[in-house]
Amino acid sequence: MLSRQIDHPVYIDTNEALAQFCQQWSKATVLALDTEFIRTDTFYPIGALIQVSDGSGCFLIDPLPIDDFSPFKVLMTDPAITKVLHSCSEDLEVFDRLLGVLPTPLIDTQIAAGMNGLGFSLGYQAMTEALLQIHVAKGETRSNWLQRPLTDSQIHYAALDVAYLPDMYTMLCESLEAQGRMAWLQEECNKLINGYGGADAIRNHYLKVKSAWKLSAAQLGVLQLVVEWREHKARDRDRPRGRVLKDRSCFEIARLQPDSIRALSGIDEIGPKTVRNNGDDLLKLIKQGQSLPKTELPPALPKPLPPANGTIMKRLKAHVAKRAEQLNMAPELLARKKDYESLLRSGFHGDSYQLPDTLSGWRKSVVGDELLAILAKEGV
Repeated sequence: MLSRQIDHPVYIDTNEALAQFCQQWSKATVLALDTEFIRTDTFYPIGALIQVSDGSGCFLIDPLPIDDFSPFKVLMTDPAITKVLHSCSEDLEVFDRLLGVLPTPLIDTQIAAGMNGLGFSLGYQAMTEALLQIHVAKGETRSNWLQRPLTDSQIHYAALDVAYLPDMYTMLCESLEAQGRMAWLQEECNKLINGYGGADAIRNHYLKVKSAWKLSAAQLGVLQLVVEWREHKARDRDRPRGRVLKDRSCFEIARLQPDSIRALSGIDEIGPKTVRNNGDDLLKLIKQGQSLPKTELPPALPKPLPPANGTIMKRLKAHVAKRAEQLNMAPELLARKKDYESLLRSGFHGDSYQLPDTLSGWRKSVVGDELLAILAKEGV
């Protein structure tokens, strides 16, 4: 039966057919989803295909000729239907761009696999081999998904990406339920939805610029404005960020704060076209940043931890590694490098150590409180 689903998926390319199958899928409790898209010269992904499996069949939705997704949008937000995806971060962008909604409630099987001891950031191919002993070929990953008609090989590949998800979802969740970890999984997947996009993501994108910690608060004020401007321009033009202004250029503008078109032209990797089309805007942003009152400047960013913290950092990591081994989980699922750094920085000035938000929730009782106890015992 499953072989037939893969070899003969249902191809949906009309509003009428989509509405008909949405009615069928509305009776499901679980829908496995995936997307294919192109993103080479654009800021936003161009959705080229949506794959669906309800456990009884595989369906390929062609979004190019369809212009009424309203019944599908209803399904995507139906609280009675769990949406199952694997490594879903880019897929969420496709759903947001194509439908204007995110699939909820959501379960990401990559996270579920990690909590089941199958490794950190496990790929779909490796997961099917580990759970089902089935090899899934990945030969069409980089093919042109916007071409029509799709090749038989593309259609087969696309169907494979959802065909096995319902069964693996059941296996993973039954195991987590037995271990008392299902609430952990739900908490992590809720974070994917709650932390997606929004105005704060644009406003705070400057924090991702490499070496931003080297800048003063006054320079960070300029960096924040320039990066926010770039974010809006990239979205408005639908062009990759680097095609508008590279990170390095944003950093140098904030550091040097040129006051003329000529000085701006000397900044690394700012081409004549950018200066010609956007030079005046960038100079205005620099002046705007320079005029910000101190109360409106972003706080200085923390510097890298001093070498003196190396010993206690190793002690914390060793404890997390031991705890992860006991739980049969990847250490990265318990704590990441930034978590350790935030924890240690919280006590820099003699204050009590505080767990960062990333070590709250289920992680607090599993490992967070233990890390605080280690720091208290060490007296650092």
